[in-house]
Amino acid sequence: MGEMLEAGGNPWRGMIYGMTNRLPWSGNNPARLWKVWDDFGMQDTRMIGYWVDSCPVKTGHKDILATAYVKKGRALVSLASWAKGPVMAKLTIDWTALGLNPLKAKLRAPAIPDFQFEAGFAPDDPIPFEPGKGWLLILE
Repeated sequence: MGEMLEAGGNPWRGMIYGMTNRLPWSGNNPARLWKVWDDFGMQDTRMIGYWVDSCPVKTGHKDILATAYVKKGRALVSLASWAKGPVMAKLTIDWTALGLNPLKAKLRAPAIPDFQFEAGFAPDDPIPFEPGKGWLLILE
């Protein structure tokens, strides 16, 4: 596992690469993210980064990157912004690659203290992004 050491890194951008900060390196507690990993079953996933042409989730925005952690019937989608200001981005999802029915799929952001608030999105909703932040979404 990679660790973000300099000032604890950026947790949204780190998740794009499968990284968190080291406990208690920067005062940010990565255990909150680790709990989401455990609840999701991260150990059983296949990471498909934005740099892979076949990544099943894309944003269509050059400054918003997506990495998918895929397992049977579910995906944990990490999204991070490099945009200079607030932007909206809509996901493009390869439903066949994920083995999901787009008519039944749900996209939700679990509450993670100091990371994101709980939210739900329709898979075709535009998603808001603040500069330097992002989302960790469960698609099932």
